[in-house]
Amino acid sequence: MRIRTSVLVPLLVAVLGGVLVPASPALAEPVGGEVRMEAPMVRIGVDHKIAEANGYVVRVDSNGVEYSVKKGAITPFNEVWGECGSSFVYLTAVDTKKHYTSIYTGFTLAAGRAGAVWVDWNVSMIDNYGASVKTWDQPEASVHDWRKTKPFTSSGPGWAYAKVLNTSIVTLWDGTICWSYGPQAEAYL
Repeated sequence: MRIRTSVLVPLLVAVLGGVLVPASPALAEPVGGEVRMEAPMVRIGVDHKIAEANGYVVRVDSNGVEYSVKKGAITPFNEVWGECGSSFVYLTAVDTKKHYTSIYTGFTLAAGRAGAVWVDWNVSMIDNYGASVKTWDQPEASVHDWRKTKPFTSSGPGWAYAKVLNTSIVTLWDGTICWSYGPQAEAYL
């Protein structure tokens, strides 16, 4: 019997005594016959060195939150941009007889955001036979859409689960650091 995420999240909330950490990932459009799970990416700070190296200055708004702007820019309301964009993960079973799937993951930055200059992305894979982490740790050339694929082979039949880990961050050209809320997906292999 397959338990859907929409059933699992309320069940976990009930079991954990009503404690719910970040918002659950949202279902998005089907991609390649699979349903893609998306979650927001939020701003968690500013890398001062990257901001400065790219012609930005770091300021603090009236709530004490740091943000970066181009040198000489006027920010009359000391506003900090909202969410960075969205992140996603999904699995596409390639060959269930060989227990093989492809992991698709990445992010899309919100319109108006500076492009990413560094990506530190981690996806955990768990199946009936163990757990592993797939990583991408690389510089980028000011990308707004970042999409990657990695193969995964299970040691036997059963469900496989993928989750973008909370350690996944993206640093933007203006020094803004964005963090993924951790979408997750599953497939039978």
